[in-house]
This record gives sequence, C-alpha cells and structure tokens, in this order.
Amino acid sequence: MDKKFTPVIDRYVKTLLTDGGLGICEGKIKVSDITSSCPSLKKQQRSDRFKIIIPYAGQSLMWEVLFDCNHPEDPPDFIFGADDNEFSPSLEDLKCLSEWDANDPRALLLAVEQLVSQYGHYQQQLVENNDRLRFEYSSLIDQTELTPEDIEVLIHRSETKLGPVHFLIKLNVDFSGIPTYLTNDNPGKDLALLLITSPSPESNRVAPQLFLSPRVEQAFGGSANLRIPSYPNGSYLIDYVPSVLQLLKNKVEQVVQGHEKREEYIAAFLSHFGKSVLEYDAESFSKISFLFEWNDFFFIVHIDLPLYFPKESPVISLQSVYHESQGKPYMEIIKEYPYSPRWTGNEMADRTRGFILSIISTFQKSSVLAGSS
Repeated sequence: MDKKFTPVIDRYVKTLLTDGGLGICEGKIKVSDITSSCPSLKKQQRSDRFKIIIPYAGQSLMWEVLFDCNHPEDPPDFIFGADDNEFSPSLEDLKCLSEWDANDPRALLLAVEQLVSQYGHYQQQLVENNDRLRFEYSSLIDQTELTPEDIEVLIHRSETKLGPVHFLIKLNVDFSGIPTYLTNDNPGKDLALLLITSPSPESNRVAPQLFLSPRVEQAFGGSANLRIPSYPNGSYLIDYVPSVLQLLKNKVEQVVQGHEKREEYIAAFLSHFGKSVLEYDAESFSKISFLFEWNDFFFIVHIDLPLYFPKESPVISLQSVYHESQGKPYMEIIKEYPYSPRWTGNEMADRTRGFILSIISTFQKSSVLAGSS
C-alpha cells in the first residue's frame, strides 16, 4: 500500500524536513519507518506515525512520532530511544505541545526543537552525576571561551555500564578571511566540529575526529591537509581542545596569507609579462601560463602556485609548442631554480625571467631531440 500522510500531518512533516537544522552541526532531520494506526483496505493508507532521525553529538537520535489519523490536528505522542528510559520531560516545559497550534505548519518542528533542548538538559544531568565527566565539561566552560551552546554531550547508558561517551564541540574559529571559492553546491555555514569519543568516562582510549564544512575543507586543500594530533593517554579535554583550536587558527592564517601572496605573485607576473599571458586563475590565483618567444622558438611556461605559497615554492614547467614525446607535448618540470619565500612578487618575476633565459637554449635542444626520436 502507498504510504501517504493526511494533508495536515503531511504539512508538518514537510516543514520538519525542509526547515529543521538542529544542534551545533545544524544537521537535517530525516524520516523513516512510516506506518499507519488506521487499518484500511484501500490502496492508499493514511499514515500517521513514523520515526525521526535527529543528528546529535555526532550520533543519531531515533524517536518515534505518533499522530492519530482520525484526529490529525491533535499534538503527537513521542517514544524515545531505548537508552533514554529516564528521559521524561515535563509537559509544562513543552509549550509547543501543551499549547499546540494545529494551524502552524512549524508546530511539529517547534515541538522537536523543544524536546531536543530538554534532551540536552537531561544529558547535562548525566554529566553532573559523574565526577570525571563533570570535571571535563566544567573545565571547558570555565577555562575557555566555549559556552554550553558550543558543546553537545551524548552518554549511552545500560544496566551494567556508562558509555560510550561523545563530546561534540564547536570550535570558534574566524573563517571570514579565507578566500571565497566557487562551488556547484551550497557550501552552507563555515564550521569546525571536534568529536571526542571514549568507551567510558575513565577510559584512556579516546578517539578524536575533526569535521570541517565544505568551504573550509576546500580552503585547506582537502581533509588530508589537516591532521589533528592523537589524543595523549591520561590527557584531559582542557589540554587537548585548545591545542586543536590553535592548530586550526594557525592553518587559517596560513591559508589567508598564502592567498594574498599568490595574488601578489600573479599580479607581478601580469605586470611584467601581461602581453604574453595565455590564462591564469583569477579565483584562487593558483596557476598562470605564458607564451614566450626566444630566437624564433616559441614555448609555454606554466607556473603552479601551491596552497601554502610562499612557504612552498612554485612549480615551473616548460612546454614546447612544436615537439611531442610519446604522443604528448614535450614538457620539462623545473625542480631547482633560485627562490626565496622572502622575495616580493616583483623580485620573483625578475628572477624567474632571468632563470628561464639561462636555460631556454638547453630546453630547445632537448625538445628538438625528443621530437626527432
């Protein structure tokens, strides 16, 4: 049978899926296991209950939402996860349910938001009941710039043990200075989230993970370009979290400075050789190509600027416009040439010009030999 909500419930669910961005990760809510409490012999059922999957503390909460298809305007009931038997929020604290507005398409979303907020308070009580977790949490709040709104904690519980424990921490880094990159998709807000997971509050087996939003990850040159340190045995969050935060701030500074230096470099080369330019990257200033002539010999110079320029030197390639090698244009990559990261863009342009003039005769002979072989 088809699973279709009644019009009233369908409106609530659509708003929940499109507008819901909860928690410090602002993740979207998902819906699954759609069923009906109203048996029907018709092909199309009136579905009125389903499960919602809510991102929280780097994990997922799965709650069941129960409407009544015969009275879809009434507020729903909720069934929480198996680990949360003691989570029983007071209806007095849930105004969106006690004062349910059936005409508001955001009614379900608002109720879920209030429940997630109450769930956070419940997890905070679990933190307060454990000496180690209370110390870890309070140290971050008291000795750093982090606020309770920057930290989500999820503690799994069973009859025999406490754990695993998850801390999801929003690292407050100013990303406004990183370059704007063109992307096919909406990159969303700039975020850096640190997830700390341990099997139990007292365990030394702690696994840290860093999550970056798409634009930030692209600015850093991909996830492989930012490796966070492992979590030292016997360490505390107050020791580890600030070190990762400083690592991120340093990386942002390098990216910003690198972008500014690459722009200066490209501008200098355009000023010196603008009439010979074939193309250049006007967004991230990562490459530029020229067509030069020397004694009636035409050749192309490609210059690729690395992400962390000028600390890392540019890659210079010479390409013949006449000769091929193994079916491709003959090209040589120059690995050694005069370079200093302290030079200005103009000095780099002058020195690169002088170096190319010193080797172009040798390159011409090599390309001719390659083309005749």
